Amino acid sequence: MGFFTKFGDGACDLAPLSGLVKNQVRAIARSFGAPESLVEKIPTADLEDLSPGKPDEASHGVTYAEIDAFLHGEPVREEAFKIICDTYRKTHHKRVMPFAP
Repeated sequence: MGFFTKFGDGACDLAPLSGLVKNQVRAIARSFGAPESLVEKIPTADLEDLSPGKPDEASHGVTYAEIDAFLHGEPVREEAFKIICDTYRKTHHKRVMPFAP
């Protein structure tokens, strides 16, 4: 669900947080003593010129708590379920390796 630049954000040699959801990453940050202001900072990709600082949750139409619940197999609102599934389908191309001759 997060904003992700194709072959950009994922271009790395090591991804220690891969597969973790937002609340798990926050828990790890707390366990390492990160300041609460950083742990609970409202995520924003800051990609919208007409609305700088717009929270990711407002752009997605679902909260990270709903996304986390969905990924953990917990019940979510029907609308949240639809948004998450639709977004996953629409962004499939970002999870596929590039074509090569």
